[in-house]
Amino acid sequence: MQRILNDLARIREWWIGVCTGRDPLRPLDEEVYRERILAITSFFWILTVIALTVTSALLIDMSPEGQTAARALFATTGFAVLLTVLILRYLHNRIAAMHILLFAFTSAFTIACVYFGGTRSPTFALLILAPVMAGIVGSVRATLFWTSLVILIWSVILGLERLGLEFTQIIMPQNYNLAITLAYASMGLAVVSVIIIYAEMNKHLRHSLQKANRELEHLSSHDALTGLYNRRFYNQRMARALERAKQQGRPLGLLVFDLDDFKEVNDTYGHGMGDALLVELGARLRSQVRETDLIARLGGDEFAVIMEDMRSAEDLPGIAAKLVAVIKQPVKLRNQELSLGVSCGVALYPEDGNDQRQLEEKADKAMYKAKQLGPPASAMVH
Repeated sequence: MQRILNDLARIREWWIGVCTGRDPLRPLDEEVYRERILAITSFFWILTVIALTVTSALLIDMSPEGQTAARALFATTGFAVLLTVLILRYLHNRIAAMHILLFAFTSAFTIACVYFGGTRSPTFALLILAPVMAGIVGSVRATLFWTSLVILIWSVILGLERLGLEFTQIIMPQNYNLAITLAYASMGLAVVSVIIIYAEMNKHLRHSLQKANRELEHLSSHDALTGLYNRRFYNQRMARALERAKQQGRPLGLLVFDLDDFKEVNDTYGHGMGDALLVELGARLRSQVRETDLIARLGGDEFAVIMEDMRSAEDLPGIAAKLVAVIKQPVKLRNQELSLGVSCGVALYPEDGNDQRQLEEKADKAMYKAKQLGPPASAMVH
């Protein structure tokens, strides 16, 4: 069963490719999905007409006029689908292609009503598919137009019947119920297919929207270069971390890192090398801290680490020294071996401050003091 579904899916995608000629790597947006629905509808319509033509010939006794009408319907359908495909593929005008398809559909079914059966024609009820398709594939204006047109057609045919006009019946009376059943079955199948396609479109659009929202959320909270959290997210996390530390009465550590002589690296080796060093610094920090700790790039070559749930405030200087030692290990980039010079300043809640501003000032002062002293002083606690 799954193999059959996969084969049908491949046929569907092939037909959509034939109709739209779109690049498969093109982002899936609303326009793409509406084109997909129109392509699938055209395919479904021609299959339905073929099936009805064959079924009617086998199961229903029709007059010669009826057989001629069935063949004319098939020819009209083929021409309309071909024209729709050409417009959709080469002009990429979904609205024009839809109007062509619905015009041929409505014209053929209206002629079948007028000349063969009036309101008793199986195609009379099927006209409802025109405004349904206009609503899904087209626009509000197109929906109003085709709804009004179909209501007008129904009203005219019904009015003619009430005036006493008798329409030719191409279906023998004994086969009328079967013909109506086939017509309504086709209409039901068409409506269900359109609903399924529309549901698929909404599903994909919803998933695309969710993916886009996740990407936007990631971009709004992460640094594009290093993949670490950015200052915006750092500020939010710091506020929540301080609130938790106050509620639980536990220490909170802040470590601020800054690369030494980073401008010289950019001037000597280029900004590409400087960016690579920033990425390496972020990666080394990420490899050494806990998953519960937050690492953020605050801007330029400045990084920060927020440490919650510390076992002891006395551990913070040792942690800072360990991180500095790891960061200072030589790194080989573009066949160049460089040593990362880094200065670190630390601050501890509540000893060094009760809010974010105070902690950052303490950590920054310690970091700049370490930078002034130079090696081996790499981490300073205010």
